[in-house]
Amino acid sequence: MYDLIGDIHGHADDLIRLLEKLGYREQAGVYRHPDRQVIFVGDFVDRGPKIRETLQLVRAMVDGGAARAVMGNHEYNAICFFEKHPRGGHLRPHLPRNILQHLRTIEAFQTREGFEEWQGYIQWFKTLPLFLDLGELRVVHACWDPRHIRFLTPHLQNGCLTDELLLRATERGTPEYHAVEETLKGKEVSLPPGIQFHDKDQNPRSKMRIRWWCNPQGCTYANYYLESIPELDPHPVDHTALPDPYHYEAEVPVFFGHYWLRGTPQVLRPHAVCLDYSVAKGGDLVAYRWHGERELTAEHLVTA
Repeated sequence: MYDLIGDIHGHADDLIRLLEKLGYREQAGVYRHPDRQVIFVGDFVDRGPKIRETLQLVRAMVDGGAARAVMGNHEYNAICFFEKHPRGGHLRPHLPRNILQHLRTIEAFQTREGFEEWQGYIQWFKTLPLFLDLGELRVVHACWDPRHIRFLTPHLQNGCLTDELLLRATERGTPEYHAVEETLKGKEVSLPPGIQFHDKDQNPRSKMRIRWWCNPQGCTYANYYLESIPELDPHPVDHTALPDPYHYEAEVPVFFGHYWLRGTPQVLRPHAVCLDYSVAKGGDLVAYRWHGERELTAEHLVTA
């Protein structure tokens, strides 16, 4: 049985409290449970005060067989930020906003010894699969779209990015870019002309992340968009205008993070649950204690 844990973002103390609450105990440097295993949904780095300690704890659990993990967009961004592009520069340009996103992580490994340790983590990130399909449950960082899963699977090695796929996925406009972006960062739709909002980092956005686990037919924009747009919120979604009206319809439970939800953790749909409740913004670190059930229930959600 599995305990699925949401985005940590360097909050090692919250992670330890949550693990202990779930019955995990440290044994020779690894937090273990006698008959359960953790699955982390990614985003271990950036933002928080104890990024290095978080990585040490998570990697020890994964390497020690006490946990599994999928890649988050912050691990993917870190790989691209530090990996050289064959034509010069880096796979992720060192623009001010990108530097700012990684600043806390850079500060955590700023010594020579720390930088060498960080390079080891970059290589470890490459061993994290983009998604897990365990038959009775699925895990992905941001979006489970079976079309992307089918497209990416032949290009992956043991579920992980290859150097060839990584290079293609950083080239805007390629099918690989589209599939990896939506898998790790979610689906977005363009807002009507002239409408913008500011994201959590106060960057202006003209595209909105959507709740891909909801059928847009019958939704208002308030319960389809991930952020509030007052002039649109009360209106029904014009699903006929959506470029891709996909929503998750499978009855296999899917667990994910990424979306900086707020408020009381809840099960979003009988077969879908987001485990990211903004621990890096004062919210909760959340786990779902899965016992094999097909329909997910809020009583199995656990907070630190």
